[in-house]
Amino acid sequence: MTIKNTIKLSFLALLAAAVSACNLDKFPDNAINTEESMQSLADCKSFLNGLYSGMKYCFSGGFVYVPELQADSFHAVKNFGNFDGDFYSYNLKASNSTAADVWFGVYAYIGNANFLIEGTQKLLSSGTLSEEDAVKVRHIYGEASYIRAHMYLLLAQFFCEDYDPQTASQKAGVPIVTKYDPTGDSSKYPARNTLEQTYQQIVSDIQVAREFVLTQGSQNSAYVTADVVEALNARVMLYMHNYDEAFKSAKALIDGARYPLCNNAGTFADGWKNDNLTETIWQVAMTGPDDIGNSFRYFIYNTSGMAGEDNPQYVPEDWVLNLYDKDRDIRYSSWFSTRNITTPVIGTLTLMVKYPGNPKLYSSVTNYVNQPKVFRISEMYLIAAEAAANKPGGEAAASLYLNSLKRNRISGWVDQDWSGASLINEIRQERVRELFCEGHRMNDLKRWHIGFSRSAGQNPSLLMPGDDYVGCSRPADDPYFLWPIPTAEMEANPQMTQNPAYTNN
Repeated sequence: MTIKNTIKLSFLALLAAAVSACNLDKFPDNAINTEESMQSLADCKSFLNGLYSGMKYCFSGGFVYVPELQADSFHAVKNFGNFDGDFYSYNLKASNSTAADVWFGVYAYIGNANFLIEGTQKLLSSGTLSEEDAVKVRHIYGEASYIRAHMYLLLAQFFCEDYDPQTASQKAGVPIVTKYDPTGDSSKYPARNTLEQTYQQIVSDIQVAREFVLTQGSQNSAYVTADVVEALNARVMLYMHNYDEAFKSAKALIDGARYPLCNNAGTFADGWKNDNLTETIWQVAMTGPDDIGNSFRYFIYNTSGMAGEDNPQYVPEDWVLNLYDKDRDIRYSSWFSTRNITTPVIGTLTLMVKYPGNPKLYSSVTNYVNQPKVFRISEMYLIAAEAAANKPGGEAAASLYLNSLKRNRISGWVDQDWSGASLINEIRQERVRELFCEGHRMNDLKRWHIGFSRSAGQNPSLLMPGDDYVGCSRPADDPYFLWPIPTAEMEANPQMTQNPAYTNN
């Protein structure tokens, strides 16, 4: 399976240009020039709405599950159909269509964000706006800057190594494109910036968003708020190993108390089904069956949506299931279900049912689509804990945040104190428990510089055998943890360099 229609905007002409393999910023013949567009606040709002309309494709489907399949979270069952099997079995090539869809799709968003940023700046400098409208246009400028920052972070997660402050200036990042500057001259196509420069751009855009996005956050916000910006900053600072700033941003959101953790099993399960969790900071909107993102069905449990017709392609690894207190942890009862399977294998397996599908987003049978919960307050507890654990004298604070999260997830939890290696291990395990199948696992392995060996599995007789499958083992800092730069980009752009593990085919 590939990510089809990964990015969809109402501005299709701009999109088609932005995904051109040969030029990330080629200007389409039928597009509106920035000199002629963005002439009013209404123009800016309309374009921003187009960006929001497509955001659901960036945080659902393969953007979420492929990094999980690539790591040690799932096993393929026998006769699994090879859905994204090249990631799972580490037979990935530069011609992979999923990697290409992500690369060109995300750059499409960056191109559109650049277009909007440039348009707002020209409008603000035109002197035609009232002060009231100027404030609103600046807010849109901040939102567009946020979107660009988050898109560059996605690219860094998929295509780049971990950010090490000591070596980032020597590591390859991704091409930084901040201006709509069309050209047919391939000699002017962008080369890869360093990883340090890539993150500098992300941080710079976050600072702009912090300055101009001032709307207070609210539960399940469909739009970028000041809290969403702070949450992105917390995540970015953690990825940059800047633990002081990561802790500060995460703590600010926790202390704001706008997103209470859920501690009731029924409410928690309903929140995932109906997309109404109180702890969600940003949830990308989907409005109905005709306005949905990518589904999760191929690796969860069935393809028909009918009860009793479970057809799993991938099932959770047993080590993941065994991390939970199965009797007391509300996450386990909400996200996993043990069922009798008849196809493609026959036997009993525990399935991941975290994304059952929101009834508002399908007509008769589920399509396994839920609104993407890009940031939840629980991630901020985990960021605060990890950041504190990596700061001198921070073990007590790290334990405090870990206990706070566990107390709301595990009935009858008794607080504990951790230190040293046991603290780090507990934080890492809690990230698996809390963020399972939300797209974090592969990046966490890179960030912690650890490899993996897949476990024996729930029921080894039902799993795809072989060293590339159930027996797969990968070392720390495996070059295949990075996705390939797409063949089409390599062939068209003479300045582009490939990631070390791949040839250009």
